[in-house]
Amino acid sequence: MKPGNSLRLILANLRRHRRRSVLSSMGIALGIAALVFLVGLGQGVRREVIEGILAKLPLNEVIVTQAPGLLGEPAPLDDAAVELLGSRPGVTAVYPALTAAFPCSLKGVTIGPFALPTFRTDMGVDGWDPRMIDAAAADYRQVALSPGEIPVILSPQLLDFYNEGFAPANDLRRLTADQALGTRLGIFLGRSSFERGAYIERTGVVVGFSPKAVVLGVTIPLDEVEKAARLTGRTGSQGYTRAYVVCADTRVAAELGAFAQDSGFEVETSREAVEKAGLTIDTVTAVLAIVAVIILLIAAFSIFNNFSLLVSERSVEIGVLRCVGCTKGDIRGLFAGEAGLVGLANGVVGVLLGWGSTAVANALLVEYLPEFTFKPKNFFYLPWWLFACGVLLALLVSVVSAWLPARRASRIPPAEALRKLEA
Repeated sequence: MKPGNSLRLILANLRRHRRRSVLSSMGIALGIAALVFLVGLGQGVRREVIEGILAKLPLNEVIVTQAPGLLGEPAPLDDAAVELLGSRPGVTAVYPALTAAFPCSLKGVTIGPFALPTFRTDMGVDGWDPRMIDAAAADYRQVALSPGEIPVILSPQLLDFYNEGFAPANDLRRLTADQALGTRLGIFLGRSSFERGAYIERTGVVVGFSPKAVVLGVTIPLDEVEKAARLTGRTGSQGYTRAYVVCADTRVAAELGAFAQDSGFEVETSREAVEKAGLTIDTVTAVLAIVAVIILLIAAFSIFNNFSLLVSERSVEIGVLRCVGCTKGDIRGLFAGEAGLVGLANGVVGVLLGWGSTAVANALLVEYLPEFTFKPKNFFYLPWWLFACGVLLALLVSVVSAWLPARRASRIPPAEALRKLEA
């Protein structure tokens, strides 16, 4: 059969059964729309958040930590280890850090003219090398400290928590990072709601923000944490918690990482941390995309049933076509062509529906989702290949679903179909 005649016959058959074809294949459009929506969301989060964070992180920095002592004592990350790391070629600086192993709490907050003297909460405390604190504070306006006060670095996420949770719940104003500078905090090192032993009291002043800072707590000078650790008797035996090693370039960072691992330490770079988060996002996206695949499988079963029914209803028509010279391949091509056009149309509709739903969802998220660190302007990213894959997948699912009924139709004997016509 000539291609033009086949196309006219395919279009005529679709017009005759358009309602059934639309209803049976509607799931294809919904499945493709769901696939575009979910994959677009995953791609958008990766592009706007993960790649955005990665671009702002120093790729020449290596974080060295103690390895868990599963097969013996771990290598201590002490002053000797810090000196050894700093002696490596291409290493420009090593900043030791210590996470407090003793209880800590906060009592009293003063933000400009606003004071909350009775506010109290337990929290975590990190101790940083003073050079790291100075580097974090250098990105903000200078804050003057009075005698006896210590500098404090906060996490941007903590400011987000304050603005979107604590401030509205207590009728307080939201703060920008610049407005939060100079906030004074009553810090108790060695004391919490549950433990009341020996402690050190300090007044901390917020001088800057850093994504490296402890999220639910404060980051203060290292010597303050070490003093409190000695006072409380919780000094630990393995020295520092971690060390931030700054290298001349990424090549030196890779070499330093290998050396540290050979020396019995664990190593993590800024890139690795973000890439792990990216892998998590990709995994969640893949799991959600399975929902769209399930919808497509249900639609495929519906298409299979529809074409199986059409084969039974059109057995006489098939016999007549065979009698006038159509081959088995022609019959298979007719049914596959009908399924292909249905799949193609639903693929286009599904892609457009998915694109429209992402536009609406993105506008709602940007408008109503509270502000937070690294909040993207576009939560969705729809590359061209996603549209192409959506249409091709719809076409493939439809053709494959109709292939078995089409094959059965091509095997109908012409004589049997003519007997039904005579009857």
